[in-house]
Amino acid sequence: MTVVFGGTFDPVHIGHLHAANVAADILDASILMVLSARPVHREAPVASVEDRWRMLKAACANVERLVPSDIELERKGPSYAIETLVSLNASHHDPVIWVLGADAFDSVHTWYRFDEFVNRCSFLVFTRAGSSSNQLPSGFKKVNELSVLTGSSGVVYFGNQVMKQISATKLRQDMAQGCADENLFPSGVWEYARRRGLYLT
Repeated sequence: MTVVFGGTFDPVHIGHLHAANVAADILDASILMVLSARPVHREAPVASVEDRWRMLKAACANVERLVPSDIELERKGPSYAIETLVSLNASHHDPVIWVLGADAFDSVHTWYRFDEFVNRCSFLVFTRAGSSSNQLPSGFKKVNELSVLTGSSGVVYFGNQVMKQISATKLRQDMAQGCADENLFPSGVWEYARRRGLYLT
């Protein structure tokens, strides 16, 4: 199977790595950390795509199961998840599991060409207290067994593991004010951001 954890990583923080590591543990698989180079479903990232890519590589450098992927960086134009899925389906020839947090899953049905996802991937969703993420997108069905998730497309598995609640927006604000907690950044990321003067304005 191919497991994808996508994000703008602006900046990448320990919450991202914690969720990806939990996914790696429960699926017993490596995780493709896919940088959303030019996202279309949210505001434009603050840091450049090159800086975000270098921070992601630094964050994953010492974590064997987390593999930074530039599949969307190499593609020209907007970063559409469906195009990433098409590429992965063609190159890996096995089921794709897309790992999402509750907030992202709540709006996943608005993604470009989402009707095609049901035949191309399944979702592992990490929920949180008060989340409404038990709502299923059209065509998908909920499963309670990981073995079903790893062997087919069009299904959703809701994990109940506790995630770290860290806001990239808050991190950027704290960096601009000079009060960011460097312990919330993976090794190498804080140093890179400071050296490059990222998020200071």
